[in-house]
Amino acid sequence: MAAIYSGIHLKLKSAKTPWGDRLKLARFAWISHQCFLPNKEQVLLDWVSHALTGYYSKKLQFGDEIVEGLWTYLDDILHSKKLQKMIEKGKIITIRFTVAQIINDRISECSGKVPVNDDASSLPTVLSCCRGILASPAFSIIYTSKCELLVDLLCKLCLLVCHRLKSSEALCSTQLFDVLLLVFNQYLIVQRQQHNQSRVFLQVCGPLFQPFLLLRHLLTSRCWMSEDEVMVRQHLSKEICNKIQTALHNGLFHADFLNSYRDELLQRDSSQERKKSFSKVLAAPVEMMLVKLDDADFFGPDLHIAVVAGSVPLLYRLCLESYCRDGNHLLCFHIFARFFDSLRFPKIKSDERGESADWTPGLLALDQLLNSIFSSNIYNIAVDKIRCEGVQFTLYSKVAEMLLTYPRPATPAWFRCLKTLVLLNHLIVEPNLDDLVSLAWIDADVNDSRVKRAQDTLLSTLLQTYTKLRQLARLFKEVLDVVSRPAADELRQPILSIGLTKKLSECLLEVPASQVLDVWELILKSQEFLIPDLARNSDLALKVLTMSTLLNSILFNMKSLDAKTPVPIILRTQLLMDKMVQAVVMPLFHIVKDPDCENSSLWATRAMSAGLLLSYTWVEVDHVFKLNCSKYVSPGSQAGKAEVEEWNFHCLLPQVGSGDWMLIADVSGQNSELRWHFLQLLSVQKMKRIMMQTGTQTEMEDASLRLSAEFIIRSGKTAVKDARARGWDGELSTLTEETYAVAHWHLVTSNLVLLVPYLPEEDITYIADVVVTNLLLKETPELGQDSGNSLSIPTLCENLLNSALLPEMQPLHRAFLLGLTEKMRSLVSASGMGVSTQLLEQLAGSGIARQGDGNRRSSTSRSLFSHPTQSRGISPLVAQNILSSVKSSSLLILPEQQLDVLLRSLDILSALRLDSLSSTDHLHCFLLLLSLVTTLKPSSEKSNASKCLQVLSKCYFLLTVLQTGTNGNVVFKLAHAGDILEKVTAPLFPVSREFAGCIECSVWPEFLLTFQRFLTSFIQTIVERKQSMCLNLEQFVAFLSNAWMSSKVKGEWQLVAEQLLTVGLSTLSRVIVTTLQQSEKNRHTSKTLPCLLTQLIGLLGPVLQSHFSKSRRLDQTLTVSCVTVLLEAELCPRGEQDDVVSEGGSHNKVGLQHGDLYQSTCSQVLHQLASSTDDPEPLRKQLDFLKVFCSASELCSDRDIKTGIPSILRAVKALLAAPWMTAQFVQLLEAQLIGLLTCLAETCTDQQFYLIMKSITQGLEVTNLWKGQHLDVVSSLTLTTLLLKCPLSGDIEKAVWFAAPQIITALLVLSKEAALDQSWTCKITLPSLETLAVLIRYGEGVLSNPHHVTLAFDALLCVPLDHLRLDEYGRVFQAIHEVLFSILQSHPKVLLNAAPSFLKCFSRLVLSIMHKGRQKSVGEKGMTTDNDVILQCARLVERMYTHIASKTEEFAMFSAFTVAQYVNELQKVTLNADVKRHLTEGMYHLLDLVTECDLRFLNASLQMGVREVFKDLYNDYTHYHKSKTQGEEKYTA
Repeated sequence: MAAIYSGIHLKLKSAKTPWGDRLKLARFAWISHQCFLPNKEQVLLDWVSHALTGYYSKKLQFGDEIVEGLWTYLDDILHSKKLQKMIEKGKIITIRFTVAQIINDRISECSGKVPVNDDASSLPTVLSCCRGILASPAFSIIYTSKCELLVDLLCKLCLLVCHRLKSSEALCSTQLFDVLLLVFNQYLIVQRQQHNQSRVFLQVCGPLFQPFLLLRHLLTSRCWMSEDEVMVRQHLSKEICNKIQTALHNGLFHADFLNSYRDELLQRDSSQERKKSFSKVLAAPVEMMLVKLDDADFFGPDLHIAVVAGSVPLLYRLCLESYCRDGNHLLCFHIFARFFDSLRFPKIKSDERGESADWTPGLLALDQLLNSIFSSNIYNIAVDKIRCEGVQFTLYSKVAEMLLTYPRPATPAWFRCLKTLVLLNHLIVEPNLDDLVSLAWIDADVNDSRVKRAQDTLLSTLLQTYTKLRQLARLFKEVLDVVSRPAADELRQPILSIGLTKKLSECLLEVPASQVLDVWELILKSQEFLIPDLARNSDLALKVLTMSTLLNSILFNMKSLDAKTPVPIILRTQLLMDKMVQAVVMPLFHIVKDPDCENSSLWATRAMSAGLLLSYTWVEVDHVFKLNCSKYVSPGSQAGKAEVEEWNFHCLLPQVGSGDWMLIADVSGQNSELRWHFLQLLSVQKMKRIMMQTGTQTEMEDASLRLSAEFIIRSGKTAVKDARARGWDGELSTLTEETYAVAHWHLVTSNLVLLVPYLPEEDITYIADVVVTNLLLKETPELGQDSGNSLSIPTLCENLLNSALLPEMQPLHRAFLLGLTEKMRSLVSASGMGVSTQLLEQLAGSGIARQGDGNRRSSTSRSLFSHPTQSRGISPLVAQNILSSVKSSSLLILPEQQLDVLLRSLDILSALRLDSLSSTDHLHCFLLLLSLVTTLKPSSEKSNASKCLQVLSKCYFLLTVLQTGTNGNVVFKLAHAGDILEKVTAPLFPVSREFAGCIECSVWPEFLLTFQRFLTSFIQTIVERKQSMCLNLEQFVAFLSNAWMSSKVKGEWQLVAEQLLTVGLSTLSRVIVTTLQQSEKNRHTSKTLPCLLTQLIGLLGPVLQSHFSKSRRLDQTLTVSCVTVLLEAELCPRGEQDDVVSEGGSHNKVGLQHGDLYQSTCSQVLHQLASSTDDPEPLRKQLDFLKVFCSASELCSDRDIKTGIPSILRAVKALLAAPWMTAQFVQLLEAQLIGLLTCLAETCTDQQFYLIMKSITQGLEVTNLWKGQHLDVVSSLTLTTLLLKCPLSGDIEKAVWFAAPQIITALLVLSKEAALDQSWTCKITLPSLETLAVLIRYGEGVLSNPHHVTLAFDALLCVPLDHLRLDEYGRVFQAIHEVLFSILQSHPKVLLNAAPSFLKCFSRLVLSIMHKGRQKSVGEKGMTTDNDVILQCARLVERMYTHIASKTEEFAMFSAFTVAQYVNELQKVTLNADVKRHLTEGMYHLLDLVTECDLRFLNASLQMGVREVFKDLYNDYTHYHKSKTQGEEKYTA
């Protein structure tokens, strides 16, 4: 062994041995068990460390391959499991410090701009070695014990990552980021362990500061590529940013540095020399940071500004987190001032850069800085003015002046900065308010939506601020001054957006009426000043129009005058109304009608528009004032009767004569959308004025109404047909040529109730045509439509279609109907088919030919609600021709595009509320739908067949709606019901082959359901009419029988046709069964229908058998329900026969015909019952089948183990124990489950029911929880709850309640066990409490032993109420309350001895809600959700207090103690106002039980602070509650 040792050692150290051989020998020595060296691991680790140190110190020379091999060898050693196990066993192995320095140097070389190739190639191995050293505590000591090496490593790694992030290459590996994160973790540990915080500061603010900030900027601003590693993009980058933030926070803003910051920023004399607690290197910490930030050479000129802008807000936020406490606000402000200077904004009165530089990063940083100041309450106006000589105000004013001197309205941050300054103190911007209004409001050119939102936020803040200051007039004075300045008004944006209008409306409701009048007067004065120079000046005309729109918004959103308005306000309003007409409206009209002026010029158009807008505003406001204020005297009270001419508005504005209105109408007749719109608005007001007059309308007034209505519709026809219509936001200030069409249509649709009675047939048809055309094109976005709150013509048409008023406007409703059917007719006719087109042309022609008479009648009668008479409409001959031609009509194949349009048309038709049509229109729609059903045929393509199926489904849905309507029986006047039913059903069978590809799609089950509903409705109507019922039903049965027989003869039967036949037979069977069950009064009906039902059983059974034999699977949506109907049908006639036979004295029992089918169905249902599903409908059908199955004693017996009662019970338990089964899902199935359990209980024997109860009680045992079978416990709890709700009787009911004590005890044990594990609160505790509440509630008068009820209190006391999520707390609280309420209501005698236990349980609820309902800080999250849940619990407490107070005998003795407990707790917490209101109201009811003796006891026993709380409570009780109660008792008999 000595020879081996000496040989290897000498060869490794010998200069004669080649380095390649040495490396091989070292590898062999490490991995070989035969090579035995004393302290071999340490020797080999020292050898490779020495070799690498010698190479990089130039003492040794060898090739690049050897260097790479040495690094790989070192990496293998560091990551060796053998070495790790030896270290874990306690063996001491060290590594040289020089290795750490070598690693740092290699990383530093690779972080350069042009890395050396060999260094770059060996970098992954070097990083792996670094990771191995840092991951091992035994090796990481070379870094942690010498902090300079760790800091140097962290700095070099940050620079290397920055270099990689700057390159355009993808980051395909996580190694570098993993190592950096590991180094960060090690450094943060060392940083926290450092006692010399000055040293930490010098490390962070020295070599680490700039790399940290650069790395954070590159990580947060990088545009990540799809090729980048996902782990780096989503996780590691965020983790590294968090580590940087933590290191900066701990290193720069430690609590020990507070005095250093104060010395630097707050000391103004040489007295700072007396501060000796810190070394001189921390004399200026802020200055040290700013010097590093100002180093543009390190960051690079392209990144310097962005890095500084992104870093300054972070540093300031970290500073505030450490130092923003009482007494340090001034210090935090001075730090802000220094950071603000570092952003290098230009000085106000200098020639620095301002216009060309990119301010976006700086403004974003300034926005974050100002937000930090505002949210941290750094600026206190009074303290700054009194103690600090306004130093903060001065700086903020300079910031505001700088922002307004160099405006950046294209940047959202610029608006946000100004908003924050306004929130800090409005006086900051007050000296430059005119510039602010001009740059940020009137003259701002804002088109981007983000910038628009920021602008609206600033202006809303400005309005809100001056509203609170009651200086709204001051703000609008500046607005009017800016508007009046010379400017290019055409380039200005509208003065009010929709968001700003909403905020203005809120502000106008808050300010006194006098201030609104001040603003009103200011606008009138400004207009009065501009009008004399208005002629031939389009800019001044636009300014007047802008002021007019502003005045319109203010007057429409201000508070109206009412009976409580002071008389001076009313008088001043009257003067302003008069001045508005005399000083503004009349001069505008006089200027425009001057013969020397050109009426077609731009200035005249704007002036006329302003005059008409103010006229409309005046009329509307005057009308509102007269309605709401009896003291108001209108300046236009001398108005006369309405004139016939549509252009004459003398009755609305008497100050303007009829001749003037004629000239205005002539001028407005030339192209100007604004003037047309305002004239339409005035026409609407004129119609309203005439309609509101008392007495009978004269012929002149009637003619005036007709002409006005026609004028409104006629004046916008051209614009509505124009395809260039753009979205409109509803503001008059944004009304242009492109938005006029939408504004006009909005006016029309908003006033249709007024217009329709006075419109001729042509205009009503025009409106219907526009609506139908736009609805059919609704899915195509129109040009320029904004997706925000803007209105559009298709949207308005959609709103009109869904309006509840549309069916009341019969002429328009019928025009819609006929217009839509005409569109559908033209669509089908375009395909060129023969018979169907002729049928539809006959149909449309017969209806349209008589449409005119109906509309003329409605227009002449002037009745909005006139109904068409039977004389108008489709002749019976045409209808019968259509019905007789159905069989001979050709099938029609439509392309998908036409099917889409047809489907959209049917959707529109369904929105027209077809259940209230007249007889004629009902027939019209019915025959149209019948034609579509009988002629449409799908193509062989699956997509076309699916679309066609949707169309047919919609047709059958509409046929169902028509059949259930008021005139559903009118179709039976044209043909026999059986003929109609056959014609509607027959076309589906020939095309069933084409629908075969859709049978697996979701469209097919929906179609079957719709078809089934139609058949149910139609057959039910046949039964209810009782006219040839049997003949019609027998005809339909014969049709279905022929379809089945013909399929058997041909031998080609499709699954689609089979399902259609199954639906038809099962639907008819269900209706007959239901009729037989409800026909006790009509013996003749019940004697006739059983024969028909027997025939149906003979058909439906073989069809279902065939379906099972071919498909070999259970279709949950169809087959189960059909088998259920078949079984019900078999059971129904057997019952009738049994009754008849029993009367004769003999009884021959006939068995079921399809028992095997029922057994196999039941077996599959039980197998599939617990399968996961999101739809409860299949489960309902399966449970309904099981219920009917159990009702047949010969089916549900012990002979068949698979389908017996135990098997059904096991399947139900498995269903309730399914992991996906929730309490909400159980509620959806509750009716079916209760019905099934009731049937099981009534059918089973005593022995079987005993086994059922045993199974349930065994499932409630606590041992199931110990075995981990908590789902079985939940299933048993649910079963118990459902069984208690079943309407049982006799011995079965006695057996259930005999087990009640055992169940209560089991629930108590379960509750105690579940309280030990919080995860069982919702799984076990909640179901246990719900079961307990049901048992106590239904056990009223049955549970005779009070002890069994009092066990519930023990269960309630062990339920935890702490450390629950809010939703869990609310549910647990409600469950406990329900148990207590059940005891209180159902077992009052128990409370005679158990009142203390009851109050103890209830007091837990009260105390918990008081802790949950305490007041929270404004910024705390989740307050809305918290309030909803907590308030609901507080209402329950109030309700319980009310019921307790009604039990005087039981609770009077304990009322004082309950009150004392409440006030003791109330003294400890501050309740939320809403929660306290509910609890206090409940406590008032309890105080009704407190006697004088109890009051003396409370006053004597309560402590001083609590006694004051009680006195306040009792005083409020006496004032608000007791006096009210005593007042009511005076008048109570």
